[in-house]
Amino acid sequence: MNARDAIRHWRDEVGETYLLGALRVALGCLFFANALRSAHELQEFYFGSVFHWPFLPEEFVPSESAYSVMVVGQLLLSVLVVAGYAARPALLASALLGGYVLLCDRLHYHHNRWALVCYGLLLSLSPCDRSFYAAGAPASTQLGPLWAARLAQMQVSIIYFASGGSKLLDPDWRGGLVLSERFRLFGPQALHAGVPARIVGLLSHSASTSALAKLAIVTELFLAFGLWSRRSRVFALWWGLWFHIVIEGTSRVEGFTWLTLATYVLFVTPDLRARKLFFDSSRRRGRLIARAVTWLDWLARFDIKAWAPDPVRRGHAVVVVRRDGTHATGVRALAMLARCIPLLFPLWAPLAFVASFTKGGEASAGA
Repeated sequence: MNARDAIRHWRDEVGETYLLGALRVALGCLFFANALRSAHELQEFYFGSVFHWPFLPEEFVPSESAYSVMVVGQLLLSVLVVAGYAARPALLASALLGGYVLLCDRLHYHHNRWALVCYGLLLSLSPCDRSFYAAGAPASTQLGPLWAARLAQMQVSIIYFASGGSKLLDPDWRGGLVLSERFRLFGPQALHAGVPARIVGLLSHSASTSALAKLAIVTELFLAFGLWSRRSRVFALWWGLWFHIVIEGTSRVEGFTWLTLATYVLFVTPDLRARKLFFDSSRRRGRLIARAVTWLDWLARFDIKAWAPDPVRRGHAVVVVRRDGTHATGVRALAMLARCIPLLFPLWAPLAFVASFTKGGEASAGA
């Protein structure tokens, strides 16, 4: 495939858009949180009445009354984004308003806020309004163009590559000095969050911060490329999840953790109900697992069905049928559930590791 064909394929690619709706809801919640923070700040002071440093000419900075209307508008727009009513125009307006506010004062600029604006703008160009809506008629089709989603994926990689590359070129970061200072500043926050004092002390040691700095650099550079490979994607998503959880527990990064984890949805294979979960309705454990999966399967990975036990399924509360048609029970089934369900995904690697040592767990293909 030559370059022209590759560009044409990228431009004309069509696929399942269900997961884009899930990301739209997450971005809407983050836009709402940002607008709510702005509303609370406005109750104390208006940024334009104190020292500020706009990117734009001063005459383009809104008055206090105009800014108040903008904040209320941002709140209302984010509600529309989450509800799925006029979602794409509302998402576009949220991104444009958010970008305009950032341009009005450099002192309020944060990378995570700018990244939210970028993701919101790109997602508004995609068919993200065909799922996860609280009002309106059902979409006639959930298939749509994916070029804007691919641009958003590229934005994720650009952020990781830029962050990891800049740290790699910075001797203070590379040597652990920046992390050491960060632990000094945010150590009390980690303790307040429940991190044991012994662990905080160990991580604050110079040798630890040096090793952690190098690990962080390698992680970000790996994620910039590993998310694109089918072979490494699941591990990259799991490793990135824990990477950001650790950052959230030891540093103050506003909503960057939740924004980045939300964008991981872009890298999930859009195969709705491609797996099946059969449960024994006569057993309480089977019913509980099926109900939990129904509640937590936000990305619609499983087709959940009850069945009457037969000689193959006897003794199993649940049986998971993978995409390739193979069957899993026991720990292997739990590992598959953890792999596909967002809230359980942190447990995927340990469960998969334990499952690799189990002799059972594979039911007959005729099950």
